[in-house]
Amino acid sequence: MKISACIIAKNEEKNLPRLLKSLKGKFDEIVLVDTGSTDRTKEIAKSYGCKVVEHEWNGFADARNRAVKEASGDWLWHFDADFELEDLEFKKALSAMQRAPKEVDAFAIGVKNFGRNGEIKAISSHIFIHRAGIEWKGKVHESPKAKLVIGIPVFVNHYGYADPKLLFKKGERNLNLLLEELQELPKGSKEYNYKLFFLVQTYNLLSAKDKSYLSKALSAAEEFLRAAKDNFSDYGFFLVYMYNYYLQLLWKTNRRKEAEKILNHVFSLNINLPEFFFFAYKIFREKGNSAKAFDYILQVAKQLDIINSNPFVSSWGNASECLPAFENEILTPPFSISSKNMEKLREEWKKNKGRNLGLLLYWFEANKTEKIKILRKLSLRYGDSFIYKLFLLNKLQEEKHHLST
Repeated sequence: MKISACIIAKNEEKNLPRLLKSLKGKFDEIVLVDTGSTDRTKEIAKSYGCKVVEHEWNGFADARNRAVKEASGDWLWHFDADFELEDLEFKKALSAMQRAPKEVDAFAIGVKNFGRNGEIKAISSHIFIHRAGIEWKGKVHESPKAKLVIGIPVFVNHYGYADPKLLFKKGERNLNLLLEELQELPKGSKEYNYKLFFLVQTYNLLSAKDKSYLSKALSAAEEFLRAAKDNFSDYGFFLVYMYNYYLQLLWKTNRRKEAEKILNHVFSLNINLPEFFFFAYKIFREKGNSAKAFDYILQVAKQLDIINSNPFVSSWGNASECLPAFENEILTPPFSISSKNMEKLREEWKKNKGRNLGLLLYWFEANKTEKIKILRKLSLRYGDSFIYKLFLLNKLQEEKHHLST
């Protein structure tokens, strides 16, 4: 079995060495399609033994399809220049490819963003078999047209969010390409509605810089939801996450009653996504209903732990971005909960030992000695940067207390 790594790049001399170092020795060949670099991108690629092909830019899918044409592998794994592949993740993917039934066309994997707490950004079908008829579609937010896609718990690191200026620049570029595609597609078609999803995503991103994009995002979200009509068989993942974006937009524009109405509708559809539980938590926390707020923040922690163990357990292909919001909440003063709920939380933690359940227990625990004990257990099991941050904050608070006494 031969595996090809496929890359499209333009002026990526800063990112490319990190990616190519991580790919070295893992693939039978690395194909890089250069779409007009004026820096050292091509020279760097050649120094790592890549097959470098020059190609005129005509959208992302067109460039990726050129890489498909040039590659000779049985399986193709597509990378962006700002990705990085760790050894363990490659071994897991290799095992999946070796054992794949012949009916499987592609594997969906997770993408972790660095610069935004390393949460899973998206589920993307970047690995697929080199078979006639499987190709990329779309000028931007391109995707391979494959029949049977299986999710596997494999992740690549993504550094595209590390530079906010570059992020907004990409957003503006994507916006122009999306608007072009929407003009070309039949209004109301599935392809049109999929692009509406990415349009909302892009408007939402750009609204951090320019608030005028919020109203445009709301309008596009409402157009998508009217067209989709809760048809999960056609829109599944896109429909679920459009509701998430729509709720975010309603919240940002202080349309609380509408947000609550939409959230109740979402819950009636039995969608178990941590983002929706977190919205419910915020609503009841704002209303001062601590019992309800506790119920929902507990659900957030439990769902995040499930996703942490395997992001593909949900039929929606969980690409949850709720973790940073949850962790930010842990950094704020907690609200009061009943002794009954505190005991319930302790029992959940004893039974499941999840990272986020542990953080929730730490948050509500009033005894400082017990809080440190919980942190120690969490650091032994998980030992990530956020848990170490909590250790440091506790140490600083302790020193501040000693200085004031």
